[in-house]
Amino acid sequence: MAHLSEESLVLLALGEAGDLQVQEHLAACPECATELESLGHVVRVARADPPAPAAPGPEVWAAVHAELGLSDAVAADPLAGSADRDRVRDGDDAAGGGDTPSADDDGARGGATVVDLADRRRRGVPYPLAAAAAAAALLVGGLSVWGAQRLGLEPEPTVLATAELEPLAGYTARGSAEVDELPDGTRQLVVRTDPADVDGFKEVWLLAPDAQRMVSLGVMAGDEAVFVLPANLDVGEFPVVDVSNEPIDGDPTHSGDSIVRGALQA
Repeated sequence: MAHLSEESLVLLALGEAGDLQVQEHLAACPECATELESLGHVVRVARADPPAPAAPGPEVWAAVHAELGLSDAVAADPLAGSADRDRVRDGDDAAGGGDTPSADDDGARGGATVVDLADRRRRGVPYPLAAAAAAAALLVGGLSVWGAQRLGLEPEPTVLATAELEPLAGYTARGSAEVDELPDGTRQLVVRTDPADVDGFKEVWLLAPDAQRMVSLGVMAGDEAVFVLPANLDVGEFPVVDVSNEPIDGDPTHSGDSIVRGALQA
């Protein structure tokens, strides 16, 4: 008997009703029913309300206070009471005031929900939803880093140079580019352009002022791309940012068909 496809099981776990034939198959096939139940658990975990965040420590308010240049009258952390309550509650839990948390209680108590993808593969259970849940966790982590940067807890990249990218013959797209230096000293080129019709693919170059020498940074997929610059690359020697329309012909040299171009200015 043929089993339901992974796509069908995922849709069912997400709430799709399925037709009569699918329902009859689930009633007669324990293996598919087990897989559906396992996927349903992942969906329930992913849709569960996140735990209320604990109050941030006083160092967060201190950073906000310094960043905004606030007066000494509001120097005290306004969330200090909330932090104390969190510490008291955590102390009660540690002292045995509550039940021992189980694996299913992790989400409610602020712990991490662990999804064993390898175990799901061994049991033949599809895992696209588990992968989606992991991606969501990475997104939350990224937002936390962004928030720390905005509060001044993490230094933001330093903009070393910028360029306005003007359209060349046959194109109307415009764009911009900037060279950023990260806190660890890494430099990166951030390129953005308007959408442009190309026959092949877009490639980003740094050109010498006379356009006789150039360095390829790579393919630009979409309308925004970030390229890490080699440590020994002198941007002053190659200050012109060029985005070209490259045919898929196996020729690594510049096609001569540039979409936008502009010179970096410190």
